[in-house]
Amino acid sequence: MHFRFAMAVFLLLAVAASCPSRAAHAAGLETAVGPEALVRLELQGKVTVRALGAWGKMPERFVRLGQTLRTEAGLNLLDAGTAQVADWLALARGGDARLAPSAEGLADLHGYLERGDFLEWVAVADEDAAAPGALLRRDGRRWVRGPDGQGPASASGSSAPAAQVAQAAEPLFAGDMSAMWAPYQADGGKFKNFAKIENGMFIVDVPEGNSWGRTGMYTNATVVEHPRGTQHGVRLTALLDPGASTDLVLSLVPAEARTDEEWRFHDVRVGMHLETVDGPRTLTLWIEQQVVMTREIAEVPERIDLVLRPDDAVVVTDAGGKVLLQGIMPGDVPKDGYRLYALAGATASRRGKPVRLALKRIERSREPFAVQAAHDAPLDGARRTILFEDGVLGRWLTPLAGQGGDFRKHASLEDGEVAVDVPANSSWGKVGVYTPGPVLWLDGFGPGSEAGVTFEFDPDRTTGFVVALSPRYNLKNNDPSTPYVWAQWNRKEDGSGGRGMLLIDPDSREGVWRVETGAQAPGRVTLRISPEGVMAQGLGGPEERFPWKWAVPNLGFRVYAFSQAEKSGAPVRMALKRIVMDRVTGVPLPPEEPAPGVEPLEVETLFDGRDGEAWEGYGIRGAEFAKHGRFEGGALVAEVPADTFSWPKVGVVSSKPVLSFNERILRTPYAVRIACDRTRTSGVEAVFRSAKTPEMDKGTEVQASFVRHDTGPDAGKYVLSLSGENAIYLNWSRRLDARWVDANWDGVLEVRFGDGWVEAGLPGGPRIRGVGLRSGKGWEYHVALTTCPAIKSGASSLALKGVVGGWVTPSGMTADERWTLVDDEDFQAEAFIDHVAESLPEEN
Repeated sequence: MHFRFAMAVFLLLAVAASCPSRAAHAAGLETAVGPEALVRLELQGKVTVRALGAWGKMPERFVRLGQTLRTEAGLNLLDAGTAQVADWLALARGGDARLAPSAEGLADLHGYLERGDFLEWVAVADEDAAAPGALLRRDGRRWVRGPDGQGPASASGSSAPAAQVAQAAEPLFAGDMSAMWAPYQADGGKFKNFAKIENGMFIVDVPEGNSWGRTGMYTNATVVEHPRGTQHGVRLTALLDPGASTDLVLSLVPAEARTDEEWRFHDVRVGMHLETVDGPRTLTLWIEQQVVMTREIAEVPERIDLVLRPDDAVVVTDAGGKVLLQGIMPGDVPKDGYRLYALAGATASRRGKPVRLALKRIERSREPFAVQAAHDAPLDGARRTILFEDGVLGRWLTPLAGQGGDFRKHASLEDGEVAVDVPANSSWGKVGVYTPGPVLWLDGFGPGSEAGVTFEFDPDRTTGFVVALSPRYNLKNNDPSTPYVWAQWNRKEDGSGGRGMLLIDPDSREGVWRVETGAQAPGRVTLRISPEGVMAQGLGGPEERFPWKWAVPNLGFRVYAFSQAEKSGAPVRMALKRIVMDRVTGVPLPPEEPAPGVEPLEVETLFDGRDGEAWEGYGIRGAEFAKHGRFEGGALVAEVPADTFSWPKVGVVSSKPVLSFNERILRTPYAVRIACDRTRTSGVEAVFRSAKTPEMDKGTEVQASFVRHDTGPDAGKYVLSLSGENAIYLNWSRRLDARWVDANWDGVLEVRFGDGWVEAGLPGGPRIRGVGLRSGKGWEYHVALTTCPAIKSGASSLALKGVVGGWVTPSGMTADERWTLVDDEDFQAEAFIDHVAESLPEEN
């Protein structure tokens, strides 16, 4: 017995000794002390597996995991950080065939990174003993001690860097009119007569007969900076005395604006108002003087929160965090931040009536926000992107309602979902959400690649829905444009069961399959696209892939989810909780190189950067080539100043058609490579048109551009765009981070023309493909190459060094194939005869 007890103790001690970091962090509070540079990287959220290897902090089991991921899934673990590992782990647990075998190893690695086990930790007596900015840990939870020592722990388990922590609320108004605040009055308001500090509250009492009666206070200086581009949100909390308040306005006004006209200059404004003497009461969100959303509320709340998120969402919540209103910040945010206004004021329905406000407190806090990789960022390996959750639509989703549906009447975004309840006699009752722009990109679309969108529903509150993907734009409230993948489920009217079906247009207008199901709606439906075709999972039908013409590389898809009744006039309900996109790159496509011993296809110089007869100087919309363009140093140089013209463009246009497509376009695309001096180019636009006109971009067949944005919601991004025929249905665009472009772009924009499709992009980088465009046998084009301003009256510059064009060499092209693809003028009859003769069998 003593021997067994001793052995048990020995084994326990051995286990404890083998796991020093876990044993230590379970014991109490710790702080990270080294390696110093690695701690610094962790605080910045920049730790990667490669960095851990450099510090000797990469256990052998993770080295083996990296080798497995490289050989079996084509993924580069070395450059992955915690967020990327979390995405791969979610894919593995979600059933991804290539990652599922590594799920256990990914979970182990994710825990290792999340706990910070690669750092050196020492015990501290309490948080006060740690310096501000120190990285702390207790029971696996990590946080950074704030500058005032008050930063509480952030929950571990997110993929956000440890530096992102919720900070304690900071009072901006705490019951006294401090020097931070100044009186405000407008439109009948009178601060001296109507406002006072009493019982630790800011009291406003506007009597009858004072127009709008806007009376309140504003901050003397900036108190809020918009968090766009950061990894935290800003929350403003107003605490009221409900019994003594009828109206409240919280407003954010740019610091550089005039202070005496809050309504005119606000960017964001939330108002709680009594509409009539006996109600109703409303809560309204305005952005730049436009009502974004309004709703009735039962009573004056004790608390109203206004949240600005780094993804440009503006959210109004109640005390429990429930989303009440939401909108999106448009355009620029002020570089000097916002003043905050707090006031009382009547609505149009009660103009001239009494209004009252009893404001107890205003607080400001910063809270963590898990910033995920952009859906249109370059893809390397695998990525998982949450498109919708927690009831916030964000920048990319927008409401959809058609054929009897009304989003304002039939839908709500409360409780973290899109809840739809369409009554009978509402036609097809289509209500939901969609992305006006493409969000799912088929990057790296070689063998083994896959892109999917998963829609999660509440089965008990769903009777009918459609989920769909389409590459083309559709007018708001219309059905998805063709071509599309359309999956639908409906509960039968008598409740005895359900029906599911999959449509793939134009390949199967009558449906790929239709099945009978149980009466309960599916909780999870996934649409997947791979080079082999399209598959719908979760509807009860066959989970097999069906070929589709539009399952092609570099195409971008809009995403749809909306209710649809079983038959016209029937009621329908839908509760959509979440939309998640996942993408995995496959084996790289074969290089565009000929077979050994075969010369690639010729490339022709279309423009050499110098003045000549084939190209003319060109300027439109106020810009003139004589003033804003010149030929210099072997390049076309164009520079247009800001605030001078409206959408001006300067460059060159071909005197005659320079592109002519024959039957060869049926076998291989034609590529135009536009070379710019990237250091002197803010953007370039290429217009391809069958006729030469004074304004080439009006009525153009094909238009492509690549433009840097320094202002607006895309500030710090390049936007790659492609469109056709100036048609709203034929447009695609995606954003690339300027830092990625600066590190990877060689200044070339490539435009490829295929049979009915066109592709624009960066050689070796992201591309976008457009379908249904005027490209194919028989088409010929003039070309205009110009500057392209990012905004209406913005500055633009272009240094165009040259343009070349040629048929793309098919991968593995043989000598026989080459003879069918050369230009007529390059066809050498004698050489061809010699080639044929050499190919003939010798006589015995």
